[in-house]
Amino acid sequence: MQYIFGTKGNLEILKTKSKTRTDLSGYLTVKREYANQTIIDSFHIVNKYRHDMDVDGYYYDWYVIDKHYRVSDKSDILQENIDKTDDALLEEDTYMDERLSAVEDAICELDEMLNGNGG
Repeated sequence: MQYIFGTKGNLEILKTKSKTRTDLSGYLTVKREYANQTIIDSFHIVNKYRHDMDVDGYYYDWYVIDKHYRVSDKSDILQENIDKTDDALLEEDTYMDERLSAVEDAICELDEMLNGNGG
């Protein structure tokens, strides 16, 4: 079922599209998941005010709603970005450790060349 939220004048409207007729009532929550986010709509059905059917057999029902609240959750995408950043920092840290080790080795070799074996 598809849920389309909108307005008509001062009213908040929910339109549904489905292969079956709907008869929504009460307080509902709809969760829709997309590639980049999850959207959760919570709302109260005031009344159904219209219905229709198209030539492909889809039913459309229109509802007046109120107390509509939407949450857009992008935490999965943010976590992926954090993970990528952590991986990049670990790579950079490894590179810096290798570089520091090479510099320390070069200093020891230089010290040995300048000062002998210390003995």
